[in-house]
Amino acid sequence: MVTTKETIDTWLRDAHATETQAETMLRGTAGRNSDYRAFSEALIAQADKCDGNARSIEACLILRGSNTSTVKDAAAKVAAVGQTLSGMVVGDEVIKAAIATITFARMQAAAARALVAAATQEGDTQTTNSCGELLDSQEAFASEIDSMLPELTTAYLMRETDSTPNEPATAGQTS
Repeated sequence: MVTTKETIDTWLRDAHATETQAETMLRGTAGRNSDYRAFSEALIAQADKCDGNARSIEACLILRGSNTSTVKDAAAKVAAVGQTLSGMVVGDEVIKAAIATITFARMQAAAARALVAAATQEGDTQTTNSCGELLDSQEAFASEIDSMLPELTTAYLMRETDSTPNEPATAGQTS
């Protein structure tokens, strides 16, 4: 049977790898969507936070007598490159990237929420606090990008389609 400590350590290694993945993915996505300045800047700002988040998670692991996983971190970077490159084959990349970014950040927040609960049960205050801060950061970032989505969509449609602002639908028009 696996211990609570082993489970939390595994989840922390996963969270560390996810921060590595997020940094690579966010920077790549920001670079390819620089025409959408606010979105690109938000991605860069979050990517800058990823290194600090990873260090905070690593500190928790060290205090727990464990360490990060080089294999998981490397696999996460490879996955991030694949995610970044996959956006190049779709015409509406900025919209799909925003939706994927929101989803990814919410997934990270959910993982942090589970870590907070597990670390609290175990009595590990350092991990509880660090993962609580990570949870708050991920939720704030997901909400920030989510709130950008309507304006980002409008900007994309104005730039890439024959749409004009507030163009009413005509009878018989389908979506």
